Amino acid sequence: MGRPRLELGTAGEIRCYQLAPKKWRARTLYRDYDGVVRPVERVGSSKEGAKAILKKALRDRARAAGGDENEVTASTTVGEAAAIWLKELDESDKAVRTKQTYRDSWTRDLETAVSGLAGLEVKVALATRVLRKIHKDAGPGSAHHAKVVLRGVMGVFVRHDVIESNPIAEVVLPQAGKKAKAAAKRERMKLEKSELAGLRAHLRADKKAVRRDLPELIDGYSALGCRTGELLALDWTKVDFEAGTIAIEGTVIRVKGVGLIVQPHTKSEAGMRTVMPPKWYMDLLKRRHAESTSQWVYPSSTGTLRDPDNTRRQLREAVHKSDWEGLHPYAFRHLVATELDAQGLSAREIADYLGHENPSMTQDVYMNRGLANSATAEALADTEPDD
Repeated sequence: MGRPRLELGTAGEIRCYQLAPKKWRARTLYRDYDGVVRPVERVGSSKEGAKAILKKALRDRARAAGGDENEVTASTTVGEAAAIWLKELDESDKAVRTKQTYRDSWTRDLETAVSGLAGLEVKVALATRVLRKIHKDAGPGSAHHAKVVLRGVMGVFVRHDVIESNPIAEVVLPQAGKKAKAAAKRERMKLEKSELAGLRAHLRADKKAVRRDLPELIDGYSALGCRTGELLALDWTKVDFEAGTIAIEGTVIRVKGVGLIVQPHTKSEAGMRTVMPPKWYMDLLKRRHAESTSQWVYPSSTGTLRDPDNTRRQLREAVHKSDWEGLHPYAFRHLVATELDAQGLSAREIADYLGHENPSMTQDVYMNRGLANSATAEALADTEPDD
């Protein structure tokens, strides 16, 4: 039986020969990526030195032949593969906030735990222990992000044929318990139309809430049903008073080392929309525009971009120990959807107004979407605040 053929990009045993007192030659056979086996040798001042020089030459030869500066082999560490994956992430068209979230997840939760391991050492059991510890220490949200990141990193090894399948696909994380689900449900409480007047009165009676512009933010939420970042990204160029429409085409995010910016797209493609809100809200914006000294419809106290996280926190503080304890901006999306449905609008029209994903594939294929619809303005007319 003949000697097993070398795999592409691999070398055989290195043999060393002394040529002089301080001169050694290291020689081996290397199978290039064209399938041809060729001898490769290097000379050094010692046996080990010659071996080291030859190994470096073989590494450089593999990189040059493969045309890939990011060669991944069985000895590549998870940290090195992570650098490749993070670079690919930066070059992708994913949202800026998504890129930042995944990079932070690697740095905060995974780097110390797995970066020194070789790709072949990351088995299902090991990955499960790592991710379940993150789940226990940092919560299900962090564990979910860490799983996405680690699956992407291990995918680098799969693509380079170092491993056959991705072990992270088999990792099972704990499901949220009943208490956690109940807490999330309480935070995202439903808001009835009949409660709006009381909520507005509560906020208008709170000097701090008024100073923070919360009463009029509530009007924006209840008229548009949009996400907080979308609402705060509105500038006056997006408001067409003549047509009675508002273009929702971005969201406010915080970028590490930069600060607050408007990401020029929403959470999904469906979120890029032009809506026709109720007349009372457009009238409110006309008055607000006349008084405004900022380019933003809902600016910070200094006229700059307003922070979504701070805004949500301020709302929580304003309703603390009130009948609206735990109120989340999501409740206004639910309220708007409920009102539009009660007025007989189709699921399609409601999805367009809120910027949800397609209600169904059929609607997506055969109907236009994202167009201003006067029916929504009429349906939300009776959510107008009392004077």
